[in-house]
Amino acid sequence: MTTVEQDTIYQYLDGRVLLNESLQEREQLLQGLEHLAKAHQGTNGAENVLEFPLIQAQALLFELSINSEDINRLIGEVNRYAERCGKPRVKIVERGPQ
Repeated sequence: MTTVEQDTIYQYLDGRVLLNESLQEREQLLQGLEHLAKAHQGTNGAENVLEFPLIQAQALLFELSINSEDINRLIGEVNRYAERCGKPRVKIVERGPQ
């Protein structure tokens, strides 16, 4: 039998695992979009864009929006559990353009 505190710690740890998986999925989706954009550029720059797979790009963007909502929700949940069990909170750091 687990105590309420142990259950909170397990929920916290599970949330961290799910958050890491969601962040990895986000990175894969972003790489997929980048690949689409680069693969369909001509050699002479923007004036020679080859046929762009718009439907595929829209599908990736839709998945990315759902993934972003999941990440936001998971951050909130993990931080609530962190407060209850005295574990470190998830910090949000904004990065500039790369």
